[in-house]
Amino acid sequence: MEKMNLIKIKVIISLAIFVVAIVLIMLQLPENSQGEVIVLSDNESVDKSPLSVTIMHPEGVGPHPAAVLLHGCYGVSNKHHQWSKTLNEWGYTTLIVDSFSLQGIQEICTADDRIWQHFNQQRPKDALIALNYLQSLSEVNSNEIVLFGWSYGGAITLKVLEKSSTTQGKGYSAGIAFYPSCWQYQQYMMSGKDYKAAVPIRILMGEDDEWTRPIHCQQLLNSDKDELQQQLWTYAGAYHNFDDQQQRYQFLNHVRRESKQHPWGGVHVGYNKQAHLDAQAAIKTFLKNNFSEQKRLSPEALLDAAASL
Repeated sequence: MEKMNLIKIKVIISLAIFVVAIVLIMLQLPENSQGEVIVLSDNESVDKSPLSVTIMHPEGVGPHPAAVLLHGCYGVSNKHHQWSKTLNEWGYTTLIVDSFSLQGIQEICTADDRIWQHFNQQRPKDALIALNYLQSLSEVNSNEIVLFGWSYGGAITLKVLEKSSTTQGKGYSAGIAFYPSCWQYQQYMMSGKDYKAAVPIRILMGEDDEWTRPIHCQQLLNSDKDELQQQLWTYAGAYHNFDDQQQRYQFLNHVRRESKQHPWGGVHVGYNKQAHLDAQAAIKTFLKNNFSEQKRLSPEALLDAAASL
């Protein structure tokens, strides 16, 4: 009898150790392991290139507003999953779009012009695929979908939401562009045209950003007289990637910069807690005040925007 009790005790201890080990492993998993990864296809495209996305859900049944998140030239990072979780807490269904991994690419920050031109054409289509997918879900309010973009993804956001590339219809309701390269947008996408947003859009940048400089975005928006439609918000003492909690202050060498004469060089990047918190509060207020009863960007218009690149 005593021997049986010892065996039971050993089994219980072993099970307890196993459970503790599983918990410790789960605690060490990166936060970007959360969410469901789905592979979507572009049925309108000849090559039907697959697209990897991660969907994350808020609490409740819905229908919920939704957000599409476009990464920068370094691809999807923990920052995008953190923002996705924040938006989930605000009641949004979120879709993180990964334009690189299924094409075997990790980053294009150091890539040549050929690679950039490929993605300049592909990524607006990715935004369309993401929009169509969200609009097919019963949990999503198809009239309330906002497009977020960071850095290179921010420049793509500007292109997708450009008024001259769109027609009125059912689509994106608003846009948020974190530190986009407005210079790159002008050089590679706009060909000198005045920028007009089709829906309310906000650009958020650090005042000390050396990689994508606020002055170019200020020049881009100067031609717009409707201050409620498109605005630039800047944050003192903040650099590029100021909203990434895992981004330590550092100097990056040999990356693409906003210059024809000196297109390669070094820039500072780093997290700024106060700027991050201020940006969160500003975006939450912006979405609350501007997300409903706006002109929508149609899927057909997105295809036109992609074709015009």
